[in-house]
Amino acid sequence: MRTLARTGPLALALTLAGAAPAGAVELELITESSPHPGITLQSYRASDPGADVWVTRVDLCAPGVELRSTRAPSSLQSAKSWAQDNALHAAVNGDFYKTGPIRVYGRAIGEGVPWPIEQTGVDPDYASEWYYKKYGYLAFGHDRVDYHHSKWVTQHPELFTLDGGWAGETVAAEPPRGTLALVSGFSQLVVEGDVITCVTPTDDSCFPDRSDMRQRHPRTAMGLTEDRETLLLAVVDGRTPQNSGMYGAELAALMGQLGAHVAFNLDGGGSSQMWVAGEGTVNDADGNNNGNGVRAVANHLGVYAGGEGRPAHCVSAEPCQLIPPPGATLDDLGPCFGAYGPPEYWRAEPVGFDEHLRWTNAFQSPLQSNWAWWRLEFAEAGDYALEYLADPDFSVHDAVTYVVVADDVEELIVEDQGAASDWRALGTFHFAAGGDQYVAVLDNNAGPVAADQHITADAVRVTRVGSYCGDHVCDPGESCSSCAADCPPLEELPGNGLDDDCDGDVDEPPDASTSDSDTSDTDDSDSSGGSDSDGATSAPATDAGGETGDASASAGSGSDSDAGGELDEPGGACSCRADGGQAGGVAPLLLAIAAWPRRRRRPSPRRARRS
Repeated sequence: MRTLARTGPLALALTLAGAAPAGAVELELITESSPHPGITLQSYRASDPGADVWVTRVDLCAPGVELRSTRAPSSLQSAKSWAQDNALHAAVNGDFYKTGPIRVYGRAIGEGVPWPIEQTGVDPDYASEWYYKKYGYLAFGHDRVDYHHSKWVTQHPELFTLDGGWAGETVAAEPPRGTLALVSGFSQLVVEGDVITCVTPTDDSCFPDRSDMRQRHPRTAMGLTEDRETLLLAVVDGRTPQNSGMYGAELAALMGQLGAHVAFNLDGGGSSQMWVAGEGTVNDADGNNNGNGVRAVANHLGVYAGGEGRPAHCVSAEPCQLIPPPGATLDDLGPCFGAYGPPEYWRAEPVGFDEHLRWTNAFQSPLQSNWAWWRLEFAEAGDYALEYLADPDFSVHDAVTYVVVADDVEELIVEDQGAASDWRALGTFHFAAGGDQYVAVLDNNAGPVAADQHITADAVRVTRVGSYCGDHVCDPGESCSSCAADCPPLEELPGNGLDDDCDGDVDEPPDASTSDSDTSDTDDSDSSGGSDSDGATSAPATDAGGETGDASASAGSGSDSDAGGELDEPGGACSCRADGGQAGGVAPLLLAIAAWPRRRRRPSPRRARRS
């Protein structure tokens, strides 16, 4: 872990990790427990400054672990209240916020739904605010975790090695598509392994993007390890005789010692709180809030740790389901399906694919409340027909919005589910090999919606369109080396310049000049195989290919008239393969054709993206 000593707003110098710059923190581990699968709870005592520190380590690859963050709220809640409402196992306060309206300083996404722009720090109406677009963030999606650097870091790339962040050269970049949970914060404390420290933690040059980093306060921070598989949540107590809080430089040192590769300062002071199911609010949140109880806040970051099922954000996880070249069906009971929004508004029925489907009701809103998606990961790129399964009893609404993301292209499709009673086409799309692709169904409409307008989420089906390796047709451009499944190896035909049997070698005929030389040395022999001058019968002649001929064979008959195991060919003719390569004999070709019950077809014309 490296540290950066700040000596001026733009002057940073690397300090050896063994050095003790201003802001260094000594930690003593007091307790450690594992209250829930994938969660490790630690308490430390920091000296100089004296403060209690609480840390939640989250194993993002533990079974059942999923990150949650607050959806756009209409009121404030404590971390405890919010976590209990959402059946979570741990939570901390999140981004800084204001009220009237409730808004955070950065971006926010909860359960896959971005907050309205007027509730975020990117609204142009707030351009004159001191915090405008200064934030960085951590973003959690399907099998992925991303981070985006703060404005100050992004604007000074010469001071850092920035090669792992999302949209590293863009200030306040749009989050990655498919983000499920996102919390923002600033100042940035650790920048891809560089721990920022200040020569003097109270100097104006220390964290120039916000002055309160130069004062000791209760603190909350979030960080991520380099492998992106462990989330670090830390709370530091302050404002009491026992706890003095920390400077920003001390908080950065703390996160560096905990193993953060990137880390951000979150809302602190009276907002700093950490809650764990079964443990309660573990830190002195009342003391942080000057004895006024646990503060209700606008934004939270929480952990669901059920201990079963597939982890939601493990970057090293195997695909939830790898779709093979012919295609596949994915249903709502499979590992690639996810349903979001208030669970009481998702109903299940014992009908549909695998006798199970879910439904909810459509409603008028600019944002979705209940929505679902099927994540798609393909073994091979290509054009695929995409369908959804409708049910005649529960698929009712006539203006259902589907979102299809294929090969980094997003399309919105409005479907009349009530007009379908079985599989119904959404279109044909070009999907890339790999993941980060999906089809989602939303419950919101721009206009009025009648009562009981059901929307179903059951199964989707993708089917390959056009030719591909594995379609049992040896297409132009395919060979046994590129697609043995469609073009199985043939018997090697010497002398045709092709590797027919795909063994890596092109067989050549014996050297014809050697055979001619051997023949010329036998002046007395009769090349026809008849009697010589003294009446003796000569041996059968040897031709240039090293084969023994028989005068009784009928040349060019097309049959094995001499029972010698060879088909006779007409003089001067050559045996050619269907692909134009010259063959060494007709028999191997005929045998290959007889054993090759396949057809060849011409390439299909290029298709439009959707039909």
